[in-house]
Amino acid sequence: MSYTPHATAQPVTPLLVQLYDTHRLYKLAGDGAPEAKRELCEIVAGLLESSAKPSEKELIADILISLIRQAERDLKRALADRLSVMDAAPLRLVLRLAEEDIGVSGPILRHSKVLNDLDLLYIIQSHDSPYWQVIAAREGLAGPVVDKLAETRDTKTARVLAGNETAELSSAAQTILTELACGDESIARSLLHRPELPAEIARRLYSHVAEDLKAFIEAEYDVKAGDIQDAIADVVSEFTKSPDSGFRPTPAMIKAAATFAEKGQLNMQLMVSTLKRGQVASFVAQFSKFCGLPVSVVLSMLQQPQGQGLAISCKLHDICRDDFLSMFLLTRRMARADGVVDHRDLNRAITYYDRISKDMAERLIRPCR
Repeated sequence: MSYTPHATAQPVTPLLVQLYDTHRLYKLAGDGAPEAKRELCEIVAGLLESSAKPSEKELIADILISLIRQAERDLKRALADRLSVMDAAPLRLVLRLAEEDIGVSGPILRHSKVLNDLDLLYIIQSHDSPYWQVIAAREGLAGPVVDKLAETRDTKTARVLAGNETAELSSAAQTILTELACGDESIARSLLHRPELPAEIARRLYSHVAEDLKAFIEAEYDVKAGDIQDAIADVVSEFTKSPDSGFRPTPAMIKAAATFAEKGQLNMQLMVSTLKRGQVASFVAQFSKFCGLPVSVVLSMLQQPQGQGLAISCKLHDICRDDFLSMFLLTRRMARADGVVDHRDLNRAITYYDRISKDMAERLIRPCR
């Protein structure tokens, strides 16, 4: 007896329904679900053996084409992942993948070193925000590519670019990003953490945020004057003005340090956090209160290049080595105008801290009180 495929074939309509379900499952599960692929193969084989009406054939063709496109996209994405880290990948192939939709081209745009500045400039010119954002995250961006990304004035791209600490921001890019930051807090926050940001730009950003903060507090909490506004003004002043007062704390800063002490909150976490924000004058007030030393003595010890006075105070008050190093490094602006840390001074400071005992620190610090 000869084999007749049509005699054992399943009805096509139930197969189409099953294929629809399988297609949905395949899209959801992706490459990680072999059982979905196995079921898909079985359904397709059944469809190929079945007789179908023209309308059903068209429907089958549409579904299969969709699946082929999905498979092609998956393969292209996998290829893009692999080529993105190959320095010798063929340029033509890399450029072809870079022109695909962002789901495929992302790894190439983000990582491939085969793309040069001209390639990236062309892609920026011919594509839109999703492509700009990925390029803005590339490591070591500089020159015309950074400027071109900034010139898009796209907020999402600016957020990525400002947060990319490996990107070298030109003065032109900094100016544009600063303008955008005045309307976007996340851009401002990223810019303020960049070490190369000129002081005048930082002060401008802090001033802008400060005005918004003061307006919000006045509107929402009906605060017009008194200690709250004085505190706001004092904090804003420390961030927005040049340290022409020699880092000497204001009466409000000294009062705040005393309040922290009364509340039991004057600790190393507070003081190191204050320094990390760049509030050196506030730190001086806090450290003075913490150690029971006059402000003038604290100012003098923090201006010592090799940190002997700071080491003595830290040993006396059981401040650990890591916190001592943090304070030493973060107060170098007081010892040198450029804030640069001389490695010889750092080594001597560490050696001094390690060698001095608590008893010796007590004897040395007693005359200063």
